Amino acid sequence: MTELTVDRVDLAWEAIASGDRGKITEYWAEDVRFEIPGSHAYAGWHEGLDAFLGFLGDFGRLAGGTVRSERATSMVDAAAGYSVDVNHNTARRAGLPDAAASPHRDLDVDALHLLRWRDGRVVEGRWVILGDGVARSELWFSPVDADGARSTEI
Repeated sequence: MTELTVDRVDLAWEAIASGDRGKITEYWAEDVRFEIPGSHAYAGWHEGLDAFLGFLGDFGRLAGGTVRSERATSMVDAAAGYSVDVNHNTARRAGLPDAAASPHRDLDVDALHLLRWRDGRVVEGRWVILGDGVARSELWFSPVDADGARSTEI
């Protein structure tokens, strides 16, 4: 069994950022399930690695490549099989005017990733958004279009 360490948590997120499926599956189980908070179109459980990677791909597309996650620290309880990483996430919604700052355009949240590990791989994860970040992410993931209707598209 692969030891769960802070370095392994960091490597798991680096694997996701690489986009290399072979590297990703060294750290993420094919049957991983990952929960995104909120009630917008992307919220809820993403069942399986393809669904989770699909969400991340959509997130990146909606942000026009501006998603940034700055990890402050990670904590591990190897015996229990859990890790928590504390991070600050930002993104700018692509296709929206640059005029004034808007919760529909700018995502800026403090968050945690709660990960459950088995046999050296993440099998379950939850994105826990702190403070009023859930409300702000609702607005970001479901912007108002020119007619005032909520939309999941750019």
